[in-house]
Amino acid sequence: MAETRVTEPRTWMCLICGWIYDEAAGDAEHGIAPGTAWADVPMNWTCPECGARKEDFEMVQV
Repeated sequence: MAETRVTEPRTWMCLICGWIYDEAAGDAEHGIAPGTAWADVPMNWTCPECGARKEDFEMVQV
């Protein structure tokens, strides 16, 4: 699977706890490199704050 290049980083918010995933920052602490597009975040990844699943996130403007 080819990685999607992030041209304009977007942010995704956990609908359960409000934690923000920023494509520019990634989640290096949990194996997601900075610049990783949301589409390339593995389906089994979970929110580092509350453990919510990827489908519990929604794109937001920050």
